[in-house]
Amino acid sequence: MYLKIGAALKYTFKNESGNARTVNIPEDFIQRTKKSLGCTTKEAIDIYLSDEGYITNEVVQELTEKAKGQVHREASGKKRTVTRKPDLVKQELIKVLRTSLEDARMSIVDVEVTNIERMIRFKIDDDIYEVTLSKKRKPKN
Repeated sequence: MYLKIGAALKYTFKNESGNARTVNIPEDFIQRTKKSLGCTTKEAIDIYLSDEGYITNEVVQELTEKAKGQVHREASGKKRTVTRKPDLVKQELIKVLRTSLEDARMSIVDVEVTNIERMIRFKIDDDIYEVTLSKKRKPKN
């Protein structure tokens, strides 16, 4: 049962334990909810009671628990592993660069592939150099 008093709606209902409870619900909340969701006054009242914790809505509670579970898993530190396809062209380019550096007539020493698809490190005299291979994506049209 509900009774409109000024800018609030006085609503009396029975809670989970069976006791009667009266709550003042702001009229502007009811009007906003009805307008935005296209629901009835009773549905807007139920939304208010659920949001404010006067009643429990099983669907909302289930969704909340599901969301909490997801947050908990993310916070637990478990990372999602992503397996990428190997880029055979980049691997071949790195092999060619390594071979070229090792065969060069300069005093290149300690040629090391630090990442098979990305980086080569080598030394000339006392200086260390790194060559990084990057593949650019095609521009979107």
